[in-house]
Amino acid sequence: MSTMVGNWKMAISDGCMPGDRLHLLNISPAGAHVELTFCAEGGQPLGPFRLIIPPRRTLSPALEDLVDSGLPFPNLPYCAVVVSDAPVLVQPHPADQGMAKVRRSAA
Repeated sequence: MSTMVGNWKMAISDGCMPGDRLHLLNISPAGAHVELTFCAEGGQPLGPFRLIIPPRRTLSPALEDLVDSGLPFPNLPYCAVVVSDAPVLVQPHPADQGMAKVRRSAA
């Protein structure tokens, strides 16, 4: 589902739909400063959104939790780029469990 693109950087290209969540697990003994950037075809990137994940804890934000003024493309899939200053595991979690096994490419 995810592809490592560098040191503590991850790209999720499966196409996160509005309502989906990203489960973020900080596996380090220190707080992780994380930046999330979302991209949809034909639109400007959203973010970066900055989060702090406490040591050895999780956060599960949805895109709607991060965007104050509403999504510019509410029906399009978004790719996500995750950058962290500490090791963080990232797992997309579809809001619609029936879509969990169907690849929804945003490209």
